[in-house]
Amino acid sequence: MALTVLLVSFFVLLFLKCPISFALLASSTLTLLVKGIPLTMVPQNLMGGAESFTLLAVPFYILAGEIMNVSGISERIFSFAMSLIGHVRGGLGHVNVLASLIFAGISGSASADAAGLGRIEIEAMRKEGYDINFAAAITAASSTVGPIIPPSIHLVIYGAIADVSVSDLFMAGILPGLLMGGVLMLTIYIQAITGMQRCPVRARQPLSVIWDSFLKASFSLLAPVIILGGILIGVVTPTEAGVTAVLYTFALGLMYRTLSREKMITALTNTIRSTSVVMFLLATSKAFAWLITIERVPETLTQIMFHFTSNKSVILVLICLGLLVIGTIESASANLVIVTPILVSIALSLDIDLVHLGLITVFALMIGLITPPIGTSLYIVSDIASIPFEDLARATMIYLIPLIGLLFALAFMPDLVLFVPRLLGYSG
Repeated sequence: MALTVLLVSFFVLLFLKCPISFALLASSTLTLLVKGIPLTMVPQNLMGGAESFTLLAVPFYILAGEIMNVSGISERIFSFAMSLIGHVRGGLGHVNVLASLIFAGISGSASADAAGLGRIEIEAMRKEGYDINFAAAITAASSTVGPIIPPSIHLVIYGAIADVSVSDLFMAGILPGLLMGGVLMLTIYIQAITGMQRCPVRARQPLSVIWDSFLKASFSLLAPVIILGGILIGVVTPTEAGVTAVLYTFALGLMYRTLSREKMITALTNTIRSTSVVMFLLATSKAFAWLITIERVPETLTQIMFHFTSNKSVILVLICLGLLVIGTIESASANLVIVTPILVSIALSLDIDLVHLGLITVFALMIGLITPPIGTSLYIVSDIASIPFEDLARATMIYLIPLIGLLFALAFMPDLVLFVPRLLGYSG
C-alpha cells in the first residue's frame, strides 16, 4: 500500500510537470503520513542527503567552469585546438570535440561545456560556412564528454550515494572519455569524406602559429594536469581538487586581466543557482530513497530479474537499455539519485564492480542529455544556435549510434573502464 502511494503520487506529480525535487519531497511526505511514521523523518533525511564531505566538490567544479567561461579561458583552449587540428578532414568538427575534451578536464559539467564553450564553437563553425545544424549537433554531442573525463560532478554524486571512492571513479573515466572523443571524431570524419556534411578545411597552420596559440593557452592547458595530477599522487582529494580548480582558474582570470568584478558576480550567481538545484535534489531524494529501501524495492526488483534470468550479460544489457530509456525522460542528476541504490543492490548480487557500474551508469545517462524529449544539452544548444529543438534533435541522432555502441563495449569489457584504476593500485 505504502509503496503504491509513493510511486503513484510521484509519477502523477511528474506528469503534472511538478519539479522533480518537489515531486520527491511531496510523495515521500504523503507516504510517511500513510505509514504513520513521524514527519520528523523528512528534515532528518533532507539533512542527511546533503550532508556529505564528498558533495562539497560539486559547487567548486561548477564555479571553476563558470570562471573559465566568463574570463575567456575557454576561448584560448578553442583557439589552440583550432590551430592544432583545424586542417584535418572534418575541420572544426574535430576542433569542437578536442576543445570539449580539454574543457572537460577542468569543469566536469556538460551544461558548462554546452553553454560556455558551445557558444564559441558554434559561432566559429558558422563563420567558416558549416551547416548550422551540424555545428550545433556536434557541440551538443561533444558536451556529453564533460561528466566522463575527470573531474566529473555526476561521478561525485554517484560516489557519494554508492559509497565508492571518487578518486577511483575519476581514474575510471579517463580512457572511456578519450574513447568518446575518438568515436565522435570518427563519425565526423566519415560524414566529411562521404559528403554527408560539407566540412571546410582550414589551411595547415605553421609551427610558429601553433606554438603561439599554445603559449597563449598553456596555463589553461595546465589546469587538467594540476587537478588530475594532484589526485593521482595523493596530494589532494577530489574535493580539495575542486578548490584547487577554482583558485587556479581565478588566478588565470586575473593574470589574463579578463576577470572583472561584474564577471565574477555572474559566475558566482550562476554557481549558486546550479548548486542549489543539485543539492536540493540530493536532499529531497534521500527521503525517497529511504522509503524505497525500507519497502525493499531493490531486493524485490533483483528477485524479479533473477526470476527471469541470472545471466550476468543479459542483466547488463537490461541495465544499459533501462538507463538509456529513463535518460530520455528525466535529468541525469535526478535519475542518478533514484536508480543508484537499486543498481548497487543488483550489482552486489552479480559481483559487478561498483566503479565499473558507476561509469556505465553515468555514461548511459549522459547519452540522455542529447536524446529527446528531455535532452538538457539539446535545449541549451538549440537556444545558443537559434535553431528549432526538433531540427537539432534530428541532426544529433547520428552521434547516438557510436555512443550507444561504446556504452555496450564498456559494459561488456570492464577492462576498458578499470584499466587505469588498476594501474594505480585499484583491486576492486
